[in-house]
Amino acid sequence: MRGLIHWRYFWIFWGAGMALFLFLVASGGALQTEVAPGGILDHQAAGTADRVNAIQKSWVDAGVLSQAKLGMIGDLTFILLYSLGGIIGGRLLWQQAGSPSLKKFGLLIIVTYFAFFITDYGETVSQFVQLMQGEGSDILAGIAAFLRPIKAVSWIAGTLMILIALIWFWRDQRA
Repeated sequence: MRGLIHWRYFWIFWGAGMALFLFLVASGGALQTEVAPGGILDHQAAGTADRVNAIQKSWVDAGVLSQAKLGMIGDLTFILLYSLGGIIGGRLLWQQAGSPSLKKFGLLIIVTYFAFFITDYGETVSQFVQLMQGEGSDILAGIAAFLRPIKAVSWIAGTLMILIALIWFWRDQRA
């Protein structure tokens, strides 16, 4: 990991993660069905095996089950890239910032991106297992639904925090 702590790798991982996220959002419309008008978001929030089964059946009926599988693989890839980028960025800020407040903010960014990684991987793996088994699980659906709001808050917070920190860092560097 030590060799990856460089601004170039931050931009590569974080930027690729954000680009993949935008692609996944743009292509997710194919998973919207009458049963799941929110597409993959409905699967994340399902909460029960019966609801997951209904959503997955609607994807089979619409002929988009393979797209759902690819989308979840894409989501797992996004989570890794985006999280790694954010952790690298936080560590660089912690190491290179002149301001003690910005150094602490860098540590908070690391914690936030780690929380995102754990919660979104837990959610997506729970979904993916159900999708690959072709059958919902109350336990896995419950895990995904429980982790979803935590993941969402950590994603929003991490994205805003890294952008604020980058502006702050560049302003300090120019001063």
